[in-house]
Amino acid sequence: MNKLHKKDFSIAFKTGTDANKSKFKKEAVQGEMYFATDFKNLYVAETTAGAIDATLAQFTLGVFNNTLTFPTIQVFDNESEFIDQANAPDYTIVHAKDTDKLYVWDGTKWVLYNIN
Repeated sequence: MNKLHKKDFSIAFKTGTDANKSKFKKEAVQGEMYFATDFKNLYVAETTAGAIDATLAQFTLGVFNNTLTFPTIQVFDNESEFIDQANAPDYTIVHAKDTDKLYVWDGTKWVLYNIN
């Protein structure tokens, strides 16, 4: 577990099958992640479930260049630490604390995922 000053900086997400994502949509909180192990899809809740189900953004295995069976996530203090890299050998999803945004490596460039 990654802890700094008693804060937990690990990124946790639920797992299951693609068919079970409907259950996840009914109880998801904005920004929460769900990984469908059967089709290797990563879903991120764009809204919080309430009277209606949460909406989900879907990232398919193709985003990960078909070379990974599971996305690797890294947290950086500043976007400038990774944004100019020509490849992402050690991670495929990045959270930059200075911008509070998620970035996904598509095989050639960083794609910004902004929850807002």
